[in-house]
Amino acid sequence: MSTRAKRLAATLAGVLTATIAVVLPGSPAGGAVLHHARSAPDWVVSAPLAQRAADAQKVMDYWTPERLKAASSYATPARSAPQTSPAPTTTTTTASASSDTERPTTVQPTRGRAAVKNGLPTTVGKVFFRIGDKLYWCSGTAVHSPNRNLVATAAHCAYNVQEPKPVEDWIFIPGYTADGRTDWGIYVGHTLNLHDSFAGLVDWDYDYAFVTVHRGFTWQAEKDAKGQPKKDAKGNPIYRRMDVGRLEDNVGGQGFLWNQSLKVVTHAFGYPAGEQPNGTRPFDGNSMRWCVSRSRMRVTAPNLLLNRGVSIPCMFTAGASGGPWLIRYNSTTGNGYLNGVNSRTWDRDADRRYDHISSPSFTKATYVIYKHATTQSTG
Repeated sequence: MSTRAKRLAATLAGVLTATIAVVLPGSPAGGAVLHHARSAPDWVVSAPLAQRAADAQKVMDYWTPERLKAASSYATPARSAPQTSPAPTTTTTTASASSDTERPTTVQPTRGRAAVKNGLPTTVGKVFFRIGDKLYWCSGTAVHSPNRNLVATAAHCAYNVQEPKPVEDWIFIPGYTADGRTDWGIYVGHTLNLHDSFAGLVDWDYDYAFVTVHRGFTWQAEKDAKGQPKKDAKGNPIYRRMDVGRLEDNVGGQGFLWNQSLKVVTHAFGYPAGEQPNGTRPFDGNSMRWCVSRSRMRVTAPNLLLNRGVSIPCMFTAGASGGPWLIRYNSTTGNGYLNGVNSRTWDRDADRRYDHISSPSFTKATYVIYKHATTQSTG
């Protein structure tokens, strides 16, 4: 039996058994439950984030403007080797893992009320969450769903592999800027959907997740009779929340494609901020960045159980994780088709600077999880 098969067997016999759900500690409702979705294959896992109105309210109360500014970029968790490990193996074979001849289902992108600026997608923003007493951010994007409530990101930006359990107080803010503006809303996570090979094995071939979100809100500063900002007894500004509606109505949603060729123009977006291995910080995380490549390379790393990754040249650092890989991207409309997410950074030439970023291959399995997430209504 291969090492991969042994890990899978151990997981099925232990953490993720053949039962419908596994209860983990730490959710607002008293226990985080990983459900094997009844309406999808048993490897599709759904976990509640803040499904009840009272839990969503607590998350809204938690994320003040001050806490958002205090968050740090989230570094990709290592499995058994640091990110500065030797270069991954690369080939130029097909990126599709299975059903290579199957015709992919094309999900069309949509436009929202937000206007495209500087050719950047309005759908992309920051994912914020808490692990213990630490506040972090990653990147993510709105993707089309009939319920207009879906965010795509990296699985490690919503699921804490060190515990293991979902992260806490998860939110998405599209179009986040250095001044902390949230014009297009803050969206509290409702349900996390991912592959149980990531939840149970930390298999980086499945480092993607689809999170349904509640209706958005934004803050409006309270003012006194003289038009001056109101403050509480501690001198902190007083805000009131304003409902801004559904995510996709506001910023649109990217399309979706899977089983695509390696030779395709790919735009990667995100909010990098972490340091390079040499200690430099080329990004500050205050603005959206992008990389463009006309082709992709296969990347494998046995210590990460990564057999079907794809990579492009890019110097992104921590904070960019979860940002979308868009193909057929149109800078005028800000629309394209989601075909990957920023997952791991690589220093392929060992010069102590990241020079590539990788994504799991988007296959039929990715589409099945995405499709299951689109059925979840959040109001």
